[in-house]
Amino acid sequence: MKISRKFPIFLLFTTVTTALAIFMSMREVLRSSLETEIIKRGRSTTEAFASMNAPLLEARDEERLSANLFALANDPDVINARLADTAATVIASLTKEEKGTQLPAYLASNDGPSYYADIRKGAFHFRADVKRGNALLGTFVLTMSRTPLLGPLGLATTRALIFAAGITLVMSIFGVLFMRREIHPLRVISEAFGRIAAGDFSVRMPEDRTDEIGELASGFNHMLKRVDLFMRYNDKMIIERLIADESLARPGGRLRDVGVLFGDMRGYTAMSNRRNADQVVRIVNTYFHLYIECIAHWGGMVDKTMGDAIMAVFERLDGDALDSHKRRSVLALCYMKAASVILNRFLYARRLGGEELDIEPRAFGFAMATGRAIVGNIGSTRRMDYTVCGRVVNLASRLEGLTKHGEVIIDNFTIKGTSDIVRFETLPAVQPKGFSESEQVTPHRITALVEDETARLRSFLRKVFTYSFIKDMLMPGHLGAGGEQSWCHEAEALIQKMIDETPVTELFARVDTETGRMLEEAGAHPPS
Repeated sequence: MKISRKFPIFLLFTTVTTALAIFMSMREVLRSSLETEIIKRGRSTTEAFASMNAPLLEARDEERLSANLFALANDPDVINARLADTAATVIASLTKEEKGTQLPAYLASNDGPSYYADIRKGAFHFRADVKRGNALLGTFVLTMSRTPLLGPLGLATTRALIFAAGITLVMSIFGVLFMRREIHPLRVISEAFGRIAAGDFSVRMPEDRTDEIGELASGFNHMLKRVDLFMRYNDKMIIERLIADESLARPGGRLRDVGVLFGDMRGYTAMSNRRNADQVVRIVNTYFHLYIECIAHWGGMVDKTMGDAIMAVFERLDGDALDSHKRRSVLALCYMKAASVILNRFLYARRLGGEELDIEPRAFGFAMATGRAIVGNIGSTRRMDYTVCGRVVNLASRLEGLTKHGEVIIDNFTIKGTSDIVRFETLPAVQPKGFSESEQVTPHRITALVEDETARLRSFLRKVFTYSFIKDMLMPGHLGAGGEQSWCHEAEALIQKMIDETPVTELFARVDTETGRMLEEAGAHPPS
């Protein structure tokens, strides 16, 4: 049961219990007080009557004794009065039928208490010895109603119940308010953990309290800052993969079917020589932001970024279709290429318009290979990487070296499982460095996507090139207040137009990496 439910139940139980205890205590105090007053009055009346009528009893003046008894009947609380001799025989009574009868033994006993409470009949019996000097003449018994006790007690009970109910209501209201104040931070923490489990580490708790909950919020936020910082240096896909299968976090490796892709910036050295460090990092990060979105969209893992290069892995999981990792990695590769082309076209268009942005257009070469590779945790207890190693990694890296003009190149194993979704041309066989003559590889350059995949590509690009991306990554820093929104909206409209109107073949064309101009396809092998 949740605390938000247990606490109100506990609060209600303790409040009702406390109120009932107060009610019972008040009722008992009132009952005892009223009973004491009735007993006090009954005793004094009984003793006074016994003292005053002793001479009449000694003289056996039954007429005057009866008259005095009936005088007591004027008191509405008196039920009966009896006067008995030493033999416990009633000689005078308010009830004529009792004359000549015997008093009950418990009333006639000289050693008994001075009063009896008859709860069944709702009465008090008070007795007093009638004496003349030291001589015992008889016994006087006065019976009074308990109604004077029950009436005020009932009224007091009602009032006490109202009072207890009021206490319960007030305590419940204050308790609920207190509970909501105290439980709210726990709900915030619970929601925060839910968002963290979903991969969102931007959530923070308000630190507006000075009690233990405030200390908890401060510690929680400090922890989140560290986790958020940590997660920026690790691909969330790798973390999710390890969480989904804890066995992967154990030492050791396993052979898996994987697709490994590389992307590398062309002309990085020349660009870095004419730009300062902040500008270089901003340019690289702008492209990598798009690439990582593409990789994540198709379920890949960013293995590492190496300066101006990026490496990603697409693993075939248990239960996946035979070529699923190939198709996902090829589509991610194509999306990365298309995203960089759209970005470059926008930057070139701005440059032609006389606007120099902080980001300059850069071409990237992309390549990938698929095959069996060792997947596992490599490193030590102080530093561990979940990565891949093997021939397929080396091959993908070597093929990336062939992409001098921003091509997208894949190996022969990859094309066998993806030829229905891409258009390609077959390139001359090559012997990558480190491979023997018998291990020559036939590369293929992707020239387009099929129509259905092209439509999905354009839809994805429209979602990636959002207003927030343009504002955060592309907008020039010199814009004054008020000019940012119009610039971003204009840029967004231009990019969306480029996404819709750029022919798919131009998204994969060979280009001059310095000018961005498309190169002639002379000498290329005919597309399949």
